[in-house]
Amino acid sequence: MPTDRIDFADLPDDVQGSVLARTGPLLRVETVSSGFNSAISARLTTEQSQVYVKGLPTDHPRVWTQQREAAVGPYAGGISPRVRWHLQAGGWDLVAFDALDGRHADYAPGSDDLPLVAATLERLAGLRAPDDVELKEARHRLREHAPAAALAHFAGDALCHTDPNPANVMVDQGRAWLVDWAWATRGAPWLDAGYWVVWLIAEGGHTPESAERWASCVPAFREAPEVGLNAFAAANASVWAQIAEESPNSWTHGVRTAAKLWADHRVRTP
Repeated sequence: MPTDRIDFADLPDDVQGSVLARTGPLLRVETVSSGFNSAISARLTTEQSQVYVKGLPTDHPRVWTQQREAAVGPYAGGISPRVRWHLQAGGWDLVAFDALDGRHADYAPGSDDLPLVAATLERLAGLRAPDDVELKEARHRLREHAPAAALAHFAGDALCHTDPNPANVMVDQGRAWLVDWAWATRGAPWLDAGYWVVWLIAEGGHTPESAERWASCVPAFREAPEVGLNAFAAANASVWAQIAEESPNSWTHGVRTAAKLWADHRVRTP
């Protein structure tokens, strides 16, 4: 369920004070409307710079996702906006990042953003998951959606974002940036390009063939075993069938349809 959002000015005075101790005086505060998972989502402007701050109460059931994002950030330099600071004060958990001035990626066929996203996913595929950050294994996350024998194909030491939907991909400074690392995972280096296939179909209107051509711009995806791709596509179809059943709405149904289209395509692919 979406998290109720409040303005930065509604935070307790001691929390605002802790932020100001790190930023200095604020010239402007803007509440950011996009996203569903943060109670605080604000762009703070000072004389020196701009930062994006997101936050949740420390007793929120999903606060761990934000803490994971803060922990992973330093290992995703050049792919994710830099983490400025992470603090807990007055019952709130807040993370600040370098602010981006861009826009969400356009996944439509022919979009100039597609090569930028592919380049970012190629860089990401080369990153090793940090040993000192607790991350779930991809094969563990998908264990209820794939046969036990197939799970080994999802295993690896790569740092995976696992949710490259266009709301989590910003285009700025001539490159694509991945934001919201709540579901960061340890797994095979081709997984994010595989997840991208589903979003290209769901949000970009691509055919499975077109989506796979773009995913194949990522060398790790090109080199992935066919049996692994088949199992991964089927697992995603299962995941989204469950999500659409538990949270039925036009968006979840659309992604479920996209995931099934890809899985069916993989079955037909020689």
